[in-house]
Amino acid sequence: MIFSIGETSKLTKISIQTLRHYDKEGLLKPIYVDEETKYRYYSIDQFLQIDFIKRCKSLGFSLEKIKQILYEGNNLENILKSIVFQKNIIEKEIENLKNIKSNLSRLEKTLSHAMNSLNKPPQMEELEFFILGSSQGEIKDNNDIETHIRKVFKKIDISYNISDTFIILKVDEKNYSCYEEIIVASKSINSEEIYKNKGVSLYVEGAAFKNEIYFEKIKKFERDKKLKKSEIFYEIYYISKLDNKNEEYSLINIFHPFNQL
Repeated sequence: MIFSIGETSKLTKISIQTLRHYDKEGLLKPIYVDEETKYRYYSIDQFLQIDFIKRCKSLGFSLEKIKQILYEGNNLENILKSIVFQKNIIEKEIENLKNIKSNLSRLEKTLSHAMNSLNKPPQMEELEFFILGSSQGEIKDNNDIETHIRKVFKKIDISYNISDTFIILKVDEKNYSCYEEIIVASKSINSEEIYKNKGVSLYVEGAAFKNEIYFEKIKKFERDKKLKKSEIFYEIYYISKLDNKNEEYSLINIFHPFNQL
């Protein structure tokens, strides 16, 4: 007994489009194709093969791997090996997803705090993060910034998830328009160098070379509070983005530590 592709679709609960795709990929060829109408027909014996494909798909096997099992090693020993192999792949994917979730949670916490503090008066807080690498030298424009950032990433191990890193620009308070160091940092990627310090933070949306007014706000806050100050400011870029005019409008924490890094 043979069944049309439509009947096969209904009986096996696989779409006609999927059956055609399996045919094209050489995974499941119809038992018969009418030469005139080009209609595809399947035998009831192939339903077992379809069930096997569905089971493998539900376990995350690729079509190429399913085809290999069906036509090159359709015995219990090879099926078991494939299952063990697939399980190892899934375990790595689960670990990767856990890491991504952790990174998202940290970023969510950071952004929530920053957004709650955005455009509000300066505040005292403690920052802690890992320093992954840095590049020193006079930095006069955005091209210099990008060049120094690439230098850092070239020097450090880039096998980690880059989504959990952020950029810090080191500024001499005597010359706001000239940066002297780029730092790549993270709150979760361990390194030998940990930065932990108290200071004054001001969260804004802005761009490099355009933050002089915010430095002055922090200085005034410190004078009013009679706080000791460092000669260094840090611009911490948590989210780099552009506005609708294609100009930088990044989420920044301008941080003035009590002690120099």
